[in-house]
Amino acid sequence: MPFIERHLAEFQKLKIPWRWRIVEGVSEPVGCTRWCKQVPDKWHKDFKSIDGTHEYLNSIQGGNVIVHSQGKPFNGKLEMIQQALFGVDDGVVMEVDADEMWRAEQIEGIYECLKGAEEGATMQFHCNFFVGENKRVVTREGYGSNWYEWMRAWKWGKNVCFTSHEPPRLNIQSRLVPRGVTETWGLVFNHYAYAIQKQVEFKEDFYGYKGLVDGWKELQKTIGPVRLSEYFPHLHDKSVADDC
Repeated sequence: MPFIERHLAEFQKLKIPWRWRIVEGVSEPVGCTRWCKQVPDKWHKDFKSIDGTHEYLNSIQGGNVIVHSQGKPFNGKLEMIQQALFGVDDGVVMEVDADEMWRAEQIEGIYECLKGAEEGATMQFHCNFFVGENKRVVTREGYGSNWYEWMRAWKWGKNVCFTSHEPPRLNIQSRLVPRGVTETWGLVFNHYAYAIQKQVEFKEDFYGYKGLVDGWKELQKTIGPVRLSEYFPHLHDKSVADDC
C-alpha cells in the first residue's frame, strides 16, 4: 500500500490477453537475497501484510487476478517466483513489483516485441527512480540505474526458469533488448521505490541500511540537485537526485 491499488485499473485497459499473478508474504533471506535481513514481526502477521494489502488482494482475486499467500515464510524469492509462474508454459512474462508503474500501451508494446521471439528473449528498461514524492534519481549510472538492473520482460517457454531474482536471471541465454533501445520506444516505467516514509522505514529494517530514514528525511528538505550518497548512508557512488 498504497501503490498496489494502482495496477488493476491499468491492466484492465489492455487489449491483449493478460493475467495478474500475485504472490504475497515474507521470504527467508536465502539464495540471491541472503544479504537481506529477516523481516521483523512488526511488519507482518502470520507472514502476511498488515497494511491493508492482504485484504485488498482478497477483494480483487478472481478472473484474471490470481493471488497466493501462505501461513509460513517462502524459501527465498525464487520460491515466490516459481509459485507465481506455476502452470505457465509460454507467452510473455513481466515482473511488476508493487511500486513499479506501467501504462497499458507500454505493456502492449512489450508484448508485441516479445510474442514472436525465441524462448528466453529478454527486455531491459530504464525507470524514473523516485527517492521522495517529488524527487528522483537523474543520473544514468549507479544507484537506480546499475548496468544489471531492470530486466523486466521475457519470452517464456516450458524449459525456461529463473535462477536468480536479484538480479533476474534465466537458465538460458538468448537475445537481450537493452534499455538504451527500449527507452527510444517510450518504454520507461515509474518506480516509486523510496517515495514515502513507510517504504523507507521497511527498507532500513529489511536491507539493514542503518540511518536511511533520517537521511531520507533530510533529502526531502533539499532543493535542486544533490549527491544521494550524502543522504543515503549505504551509497558510495556519484548518483544525483533532483526535484521533479
